[in-house]
Amino acid sequence: MLRQLPSKTEMPDLIVDISQTARATGINTELFQPGAEVAKDFYAEQPISLEMNGTYHQFGRFVSGVASLPRVVIMTFHDISLAPKERKQGEPALPPGVLGLKGTIKTYRYLDESEIAAQAEAQQAAPQGGAQ
Repeated sequence: MLRQLPSKTEMPDLIVDISQTARATGINTELFQPGAEVAKDFYAEQPISLEMNGTYHQFGRFVSGVASLPRVVIMTFHDISLAPKERKQGEPALPPGVLGLKGTIKTYRYLDESEIAAQAEAQQAAPQGGAQ
């Protein structure tokens, strides 16, 4: 099951696929910024900061579209706010029902054997705290 997650080489394409899925649903993306990857025991998290505008149904189609991507894509939402979009001064009037989504999503990939081995070596080489 772990191998159904994307690999390191597949992550750039996966990030593009997520962005294109948002565009295909009609969502206006103001910010889509991948952050630094964080390695865990056997997987890595890839945070992506988002600011998007769309309707409730567009966001539903976005999540459904991501779920139907060919690889298993696990997205978790963190510190997400979803509220009616405020019109900024000087901007044209917004259509009714437009929501603004801000927050971070995280997607995950598996670490290959060489990455796990390198992580274990780094942990063994790190000085042990507390013993003197």
